[in-house]
Amino acid sequence: MTQTVLGSENGFVPSHASSKKMMIDYSRNIKKFALNNYVQVVPVDESKGYYLEMDHEEAGRIVNDGKEFAWPDGAPAPSGNPHQREFEFKIFQTHREAYPYALGDKGLKQASFPLLDATAAANGQKAMTRRTKDACDLFTTTANHLSAHVIDVSTLSTGTWGQSTTQRQTIKKSIRALQEQMLDATLAAIEEEDMVLVINSALAKSISESQEIVDYIKRSPVALSQIKGDLNSSNANAMYDLPKQLYGINLVVEKTRKVTSKRGATRAVSQVLASGTPFMTARPGSLVGQYGAPSFSGGTCFVFEEMKVETFRDKKNRRTEGRVVDDYAFVATAPAAMGMFQNA
Repeated sequence: MTQTVLGSENGFVPSHASSKKMMIDYSRNIKKFALNNYVQVVPVDESKGYYLEMDHEEAGRIVNDGKEFAWPDGAPAPSGNPHQREFEFKIFQTHREAYPYALGDKGLKQASFPLLDATAAANGQKAMTRRTKDACDLFTTTANHLSAHVIDVSTLSTGTWGQSTTQRQTIKKSIRALQEQMLDATLAAIEEEDMVLVINSALAKSISESQEIVDYIKRSPVALSQIKGDLNSSNANAMYDLPKQLYGINLVVEKTRKVTSKRGATRAVSQVLASGTPFMTARPGSLVGQYGAPSFSGGTCFVFEEMKVETFRDKKNRRTEGRVVDDYAFVATAPAAMGMFQNA
């Protein structure tokens, strides 16, 4: 280094401490992922097993206006077994994934920030991003839905959701069309409060600027209050100028992004959920369900091992190895309680 005289910025050694060890890190809290709002998680004791699907049609079967149930006085009571419920055991099998990392002792010892924790957090986010992609793939694959539950928006009205007007009401027509199909398929077993509409952030921005939604919010005191924050509960959709519920259906904005480019290559980032294929599903009850208990969640995440962080001290090579382990499977456990949109 060339010798020099004292100046305003060369009389000290720059260090991380000068910024009070400020760290810029965009890793998301894995508990903040929107995935938790539309999929139920069911812990399981074995990585492969069965879940029981009951026939729900029989519970609402009324033939000949119920004349088959008539029991006149003095006549034999209705008998036989024509009203037994059908059932089917369906299989699930989880798959295990590991997100590994290794850090040298010198680097860990001399780092001025919690390098090991930061690395584990990044890999935890990566695992949740992967989960979110699997969930969105499940809900946006037409083969996973009943045929009537795949609603092509272009057949209901002119234009997309973002182009909808107060007169067209394309968004409302779409939601109501799928809602009625889900009620028919489940014999109205799911409540409106259990239904969730999932859209990505680009579509959220688009519909928030549409005439239909602008007028809807103006006419709805509750929706307007949710956006302004006048109500007691928080609203994660406020940043998109959207309420927590849209036409009575819970609204979730899935904003998760994935990086599809290799390190050093031209950056490529995209949303996990496509704009044109939002979906609706039932997510009744709490986030964590009980294995073997009745459920009407459209999609279920069976978890054998969940986000386990492991670290190993490698003395020979003077480094610490770590990994985040996830063992799960997404299953469309109740196709009657879910559906998707196309060309939205």
